[in-house]
Amino acid sequence: MFVVIGSVLASVGLELFLIPNQIIVGGMTGISALFAHMTEMRLGLFLLLLNVPFIGMNYRHIRREFVILTVLGLIVFSLSAIFLHHTPALIEHPLSAAMVGGVSLGLGVGTVVRYGGALDTLELSERSHWRNGLPVDNIMMLINCMVLSTAGVIFGWDQAMYSVIAYLLAYEMIHITIRGFALYRTMYVQSARHDEIEQVLSLRLSLTNISPNEMNSDLEHRNKVVKPLEYKVHIAEKARFRVLVRSIDPEADISSHDTRTTPNYFNRK
Repeated sequence: MFVVIGSVLASVGLELFLIPNQIIVGGMTGISALFAHMTEMRLGLFLLLLNVPFIGMNYRHIRREFVILTVLGLIVFSLSAIFLHHTPALIEHPLSAAMVGGVSLGLGVGTVVRYGGALDTLELSERSHWRNGLPVDNIMMLINCMVLSTAGVIFGWDQAMYSVIAYLLAYEMIHITIRGFALYRTMYVQSARHDEIEQVLSLRLSLTNISPNEMNSDLEHRNKVVKPLEYKVHIAEKARFRVLVRSIDPEADISSHDTRTTPNYFNRK
């Protein structure tokens, strides 16, 4: 059910906001939009024709449930795009269309991914086949830059700027939808001045170290290993947290951790 809703929402973002204003996003969706423009054929047709072969190429590497949900999502995505093709754009100002369309597309794609499917199989193919060389994220960045640059040549560089805005918004909304929006992050501090840092953070931010320092203390003492301080910090206080720690120990190692995970659709070996 949520895969269907997400697919419809993504098609709304494309056909009612982005495509009528000549705004192109990255990935297979952007490639499909470019083909649709150059051939004057329906976008929905290319969304299906260009994505389905990649599913076949990666069938042995991904789970059957994921294949079923992805095919369902792509069919709904394509049919919805075809159905909405002749509907007038809801927003004609390109900046507003880029923002609303990017958010709608990102929410739709993110919803489909969160509930077990996908609407863009290009990254899936890269992750399943790439073994050496550049990381997958770098490859996808290169492909997206090529798509957006091509859109700039075809539609003009003003439209390319709006395309970048739509792409970035869609990208962020996908990740927020998949992982949720966390108000707190776990922060780790490794420093030789633990006691001073603990005291200042307690006084200034009312934060308490939540790491189990009392465990294995004898072993740590013998090996001269000190566990990092661990704090649960509100995102609004992350910057202040770092400033306070750096003011005590400029050499302190500060890191953050997100315990949320993204779905894994590849077969385990």
